[in-house]
Amino acid sequence: MPFRPNTGKTDMKRRQFLSLAPAAGLAALPAGIAPAAGHGGAPALHEAQRRSVGDITVTALSDGGISLGHAPLQGISEEDYAAILRAGFHDPAGYTSGVNAFLVETGALKVLVDAGTGGFFGPEVDNLPANLAATGVAPGDITHVFATHLHPDHVGGALRDGAAVFPAAELVVHEADRAFWGDEGRFADGPEMMQAFAGLSQAVLAAYGDRLRVFDAETEIAPGLTALPLPGHTPGHSGLMIASGNDALLIWADIVHVAPVQLARPEVTIGFDVDPAQAAASRAAILDRVAAERLLVAGSHIPFPGLVHIAADGSGYRAVPAAFDYAAN
Repeated sequence: MPFRPNTGKTDMKRRQFLSLAPAAGLAALPAGIAPAAGHGGAPALHEAQRRSVGDITVTALSDGGISLGHAPLQGISEEDYAAILRAGFHDPAGYTSGVNAFLVETGALKVLVDAGTGGFFGPEVDNLPANLAATGVAPGDITHVFATHLHPDHVGGALRDGAAVFPAAELVVHEADRAFWGDEGRFADGPEMMQAFAGLSQAVLAAYGDRLRVFDAETEIAPGLTALPLPGHTPGHSGLMIASGNDALLIWADIVHVAPVQLARPEVTIGFDVDPAQAAASRAAILDRVAAERLLVAGSHIPFPGLVHIAADGSGYRAVPAAFDYAAN
């Protein structure tokens, strides 16, 4: 699919989105968010886990973890936030969300779904390169990088020292995200961190410019792999539906950031949602679908490996961890 320029402006609805972003350096995070260090302050342990989806293999790759507090969330009191986490045996003061990417292998194709942070948030969250290497896959083997959206924890690792990390890969991204983050003037008067987010996105788009593929609707990007727009978190935020034979798995990206809270209370949004109302609507719709269809999902910010089923639970939902796939590992 050819690159299509878009000169229109997307309605940002960004007051809360920008308010969380202080004037800070690249490695600084908003209040309530911190990298989760590994044992003894060392980087998080390297991890990878495979899953068979029919004839397709999906490997969850850990880039590390980020500890989220109540501060980034909207629509829930600190008391309710803490109560939900304690009920699930989590520490409200230091709940850690995973930063996960996924390698999808089908036939001769090796599709990397998101590329990690590339150290954008510090060395504690930069484990994807080692984990990918541990699977025996080199950066030059990747045929596609499917960017669920252009936030730095999803595309930062696609770039090192200004050059594309995956020299043979096609970068696949929704046109709405390309237009939003690729607009050099959009964040000119915004906080330094948002300028850094946009600057990184623009550098990634430029590095893959001759290998950039955009889509603007539900689209099969390869046999058995269908891009599924789930807008709100960003204008072009998208999942990837993987189907082979009678098996299916949906990589739903950033549908949740603090899974126990946002599953129990789907209306709760996070300050990095560009359009919070639309993000909540997308979350409600996809939760209803995956619960009804008993569909396996993979989340970017569900604790590693991020593979769960979703079950209705009162007025909300709960995650049921997927059984370990012994045959694939």
